Amino acid sequence: MAGKLTLIVGPMYSGKTTELLSYVEIYRLGRKKTIVFKPSLDNRYGVDCVKTHAGVEVEAIAVEKSADAMKYIKQPVDAVFVDEVQFFDKDLVKIVRQLLDQDVDIFCAGLDMTFKQNPFETTMLLMSLANEIIKKKAVCHICGEYNATLTYKFVQDDSEIDIGGKEKYIAVCRDCYNKVASKND
Repeated sequence: MAGKLTLIVGPMYSGKTTELLSYVEIYRLGRKKTIVFKPSLDNRYGVDCVKTHAGVEVEAIAVEKSADAMKYIKQPVDAVFVDEVQFFDKDLVKIVRQLLDQDVDIFCAGLDMTFKQNPFETTMLLMSLANEIIKKKAVCHICGEYNATLTYKFVQDDSEIDIGGKEKYIAVCRDCYNKVASKND
C-alpha cells in the first residue's frame, strides 16, 4: 500500500511547523521510525533542529539539495517530515513520489505563497500530489482578526527568497494586505 502525503500550508505565524511537529510526536509515540528534514538555507533557530516560534523543537537534518536527503533515509522508515518546503528545489517532488511508492508517509509544511502572492513552485507541485492539504491561517497583525492567509514583507527588499521572521514579515488578511500594499506603491 502506498504512503500518504499531507501538506500543511499557510502564511507565516499560522502554526505550520507546530502542526508538523505534532505529527512527528504522534508517529514517535506509536514507535514509528521517523526522520525530519529542513533546508540548510533556514538557520534561524539553529542548523540541526526544526523549531516553532513558541520554542518547541525536534532534531532535524539540514540539507542543501533535496537529493541529499536520500543519503539519510534508511529503510525501513515509516514517515518523513519536511519543514519549510518552499526552500527546497523541485527535485523534492520526485523523492516524495519515490517514498510514497515505498509505503512511507510524508508530512510537509511550508509557505504556499511569497509575500508578492506568487506560488512557491515546490509547494505548488506537492499540492498536486497531496492526499490531504491543511490550509492554516493566522491572526492578522494589523486588524487582529483570525483571518490572515497572506504574508506581508515590510522591509525594502524585493527578494522573494529572503529568510526572516518578525523583523521582516507579518501575517495579514487580504483586506489589510491591499491597504498596506496600496500605501507603499
